[in-house]
Amino acid sequence: MKKINIFKSTVQFILVAAVIATFTRCEDSTKLQALVVADSEEVGVGIGTILENSGLFSAKVSSNNPSNFKKYDVVVVDVAKGDWNDEAKAAFAEYVKNGGASVLVGASAVAFGDWVEMTEIAGTPAGAGLVKSSDAYEYSVRNLKNDHPITAGLQANWMHSTDYLSFNTAMITGQTEVIATAWADTLHGGDGAHLPVMATINYGKGRVFHTTLGINASAADLTPLQCVGFITILQRGAEWAATGVVSQAAPIDFPNAVSTHEWPDYKPLTVDQVLEKTATYEVGKSTKYLEDFTMMIRNSDGTAESYGMYEDKILAYLNSPASAESKKYMCRELSWMGSEKSLPELEKLVDDPELGEAAKYALARLKP
Repeated sequence: MKKINIFKSTVQFILVAAVIATFTRCEDSTKLQALVVADSEEVGVGIGTILENSGLFSAKVSSNNPSNFKKYDVVVVDVAKGDWNDEAKAAFAEYVKNGGASVLVGASAVAFGDWVEMTEIAGTPAGAGLVKSSDAYEYSVRNLKNDHPITAGLQANWMHSTDYLSFNTAMITGQTEVIATAWADTLHGGDGAHLPVMATINYGKGRVFHTTLGINASAADLTPLQCVGFITILQRGAEWAATGVVSQAAPIDFPNAVSTHEWPDYKPLTVDQVLEKTATYEVGKSTKYLEDFTMMIRNSDGTAESYGMYEDKILAYLNSPASAESKKYMCRELSWMGSEKSLPELEKLVDDPELGEAAKYALARLKP
């Protein structure tokens, strides 16, 4: 009897494990399969993480000479030196031509020398290597096609984090559509022209999204990949290339025309992370993280529980070593969404030489 019970338990365990494994495979199979080809492991992992953080992709990272492209919904290429063998080149060109999706990042388009098919896939003329700005700097990206699925709903002008600007972007005619440009600043070796930094290309039956952003990304400096603008257009560009549509909403902290935004972990900052970044605010500095905090509150579900959570965060903030200017901002936030719970804490600040007026303002709005 004991042996039979053990046998039954073992069978049951195996069956449960099989069901779980099957469910997991089915769950993974609902995601778009992405292959990331990069000659830097850190950059490849970063791009793979960005794709997976969208919730739409399952990503695999590979080095040079990839193969079996057909099993993937989209192939993302970010290489500085394209030394693929002839077999890999032929397979990639065939994949895209027959309906495969691709995203080309950074200097990938000019990393393969005179490989004709790649210049056609990338929508760029054959060139003699990468020509770029004299140094890496923050520059403004201007969306030319605000109705394109990749750029729809985004700021028309936004700041990209410190990166090189590629000058190899005289687009060929035909199946190429430029959707964003950046100004080649003369202070950084440019000629004052507005150069394409984002384009879509039809190659055979395939869709291609090409962005020159991210050139400076390396194991030593991943800042270009951490730019919220780059993360957003990479996620959207990959989805568009794979499906022809974009289902992703713009993040609340997408960069504006004057400020860059970064996600160090390639995903939105938590409430606590945003509050930490606001703590040193002084007049004259960027209010971007303060505004991000406000948008978090306004985009919440509006329930008493949600407001209560934010109210607790603000009350703790008012008792922290944060700057007086940032606390004044938080008092104004309390004035429209705080509850009676905030009254005692605000009353403590009435006689504070720096925070008194802000506290009185909030109390006047909150008291019945």
